[in-house]
Amino acid sequence: MDGDLALVGWILLALTVTLGLTLTLGVLALGARRIAIRHPGGTVECSLRLDSEARWQRGVVAYRSGQLAWFRSLHPGLRPDAVFDRQALQVVERRAAGDGTAQARFDTGRPGETVWFQMSPDALTGLLAWLEAGPQPWLGEGVLDHP
Repeated sequence: MDGDLALVGWILLALTVTLGLTLTLGVLALGARRIAIRHPGGTVECSLRLDSEARWQRGVVAYRSGQLAWFRSLHPGLRPDAVFDRQALQVVERRAAGDGTAQARFDTGRPGETVWFQMSPDALTGLLAWLEAGPQPWLGEGVLDHP
């Protein structure tokens, strides 16, 4: 009988250690992923919702030179789940959410596709400034070609 209890104890200990190591490795992997995503530029906590969907998806938006890349929070991959062209994104609507965040709907430049972002008001201000500060396609066409 004592041998059976000892075996059960060892099995429970092994399961506890395995579960603890798995959770620790998962947290470390998500942290390493976040560092890898953040490396090329800035990132901001940002939930996303397509107009065709009713549910918000938590994630992180990363600023790239010509793109805005969105990554799901609890996804193991290093590739973005959605990528938006910087020059094509246009603000359609802005509003304050009841939980202290701001929401903005953007036209993506793709026919019939708009996307909602939800983030802190400061993060939204930064996103709008980043979009506005981007290169404008019409600025380079003949502006500096004066004799």
